[in-house]
Amino acid sequence: MSGHSLESLASFVRDLNSACSALLIEGNNLLAGSHEGLLKCWDSASGDLRWSVEVAGPISSLSIDNDRIYTTASASLHAIDMISGKLLWSRELEGGSDYVKASKGSVWATSSVYELEVADFIEATIWRFNEDGDKLESWIIAERPWCFDLHKDGGVLLGLGRPRCGYLMIQPGEKPIHHQLETESPVTCGCRSSEDCFLLGHADGSISSIGSDILSDSGSNSLVTDIYNLGSEWISGHDDGSIRMNENQHRILGSIDSVSVLDKDGWASSWNGSETQITILGDTTNTIPHNARVRQMHSSDVRLVVGDEQGRLFLLEAEIVERRLSESGDSNEISDQNSEIRARLRMLRNR
Repeated sequence: MSGHSLESLASFVRDLNSACSALLIEGNNLLAGSHEGLLKCWDSASGDLRWSVEVAGPISSLSIDNDRIYTTASASLHAIDMISGKLLWSRELEGGSDYVKASKGSVWATSSVYELEVADFIEATIWRFNEDGDKLESWIIAERPWCFDLHKDGGVLLGLGRPRCGYLMIQPGEKPIHHQLETESPVTCGCRSSEDCFLLGHADGSISSIGSDILSDSGSNSLVTDIYNLGSEWISGHDDGSIRMNENQHRILGSIDSVSVLDKDGWASSWNGSETQITILGDTTNTIPHNARVRQMHSSDVRLVVGDEQGRLFLLEAEIVERRLSESGDSNEISDQNSEIRARLRMLRNR
C-alpha cells in the first residue's frame, strides 16, 4: 500500500458533475464527456477550462481531426469546433452510437441495435461522413464491433462479437472483408499499437495480434475487459482480476475495469462489487483505494488522465507521480485535509 490517494498524486483535479464516460488527452487538449452529455475541454498544462457544450448523453467516444472534435453520444454524431467549442453539426444514427474515428477529412462512426427479446446486439452500422457532415456511405453488419480504429490503408478495422467473431476490414468504396482468427472466441475489446498493428482481446482470455507478433496468449483464460498499448509497452486486464503487462502477470481482487500505461508503469482499476482499487505496476507495486468506480483512463506519453463515476478527472504526470510515490505515505491525515480543501475549491469553481 502506498498511503497515497489519486488526488495526492494528481497535478490537478477537475469535475464533470456526472459519471465520466469518455476521455481523450492529445497535445494541450484534455477532453472529457459525461454520461449526462456534458463535454468539456481543458488546457492540459494549466488545467484552465476552455469551453463546455451539452448534447444528449451519454457521450461514448471522442476523436480529433483538423481542429474539430467529433463525438458519438446517445444516437447521434456531433462535430464541434476545437477552439471555440461551437457545435458545428449533428447527424442522427440508427440505434445507439458507439465509436468515432476521424482522419484526413473522413469521419467514421458506428452505431448498434440491441434487441431486448434476445438480450443481444442484432446488427450494427458503420458510417462514413465528410468533415461537413455529408454522408458518404454506410455498411450494415450482423454483429456489434467491440474494437474500432483507423488503419494505415485509409480504412478501418473492427473486432467483432458473435456470430462471426474475427475482424473486419473496410475501405472507402469497397465491401467489408471478414477475417477469421485462430480463436473463434468473440472480441471483447482492442487497441491499435501502430498504424497497421492491432491487439484484440477475447472472451476466452486470449489476445490476438494483427500485423505484429507482440503476443498471442495473455496467460489468462478469463475474459479480457480492457487492453492498452503505448509503444512497446502493453497491458491487459481480465474479468478475474488478472493483469498481464508484457511478460509479467499479477492478480488482484475484483474485476479489472480499465488499464493504461504511464511512462513505463502499468495502471489498472478494479472493482469488487463495493470498492475500487487502483494498482500501479512499476519497480514496486502500489495500490490506491478510491471511493468511486473508475471505468475510464487515457494516456498520452508521460501523462495519464483518470475519470471516475462521480465525474472527477485526475491528471497525472509521470515525473510528479514518481516523486510523490517516493515520499512517505504516513501523512494521511494531512493529505485528507488537503483533499477536502481542494474539493471545496472545485465546488466554488464550478458555480
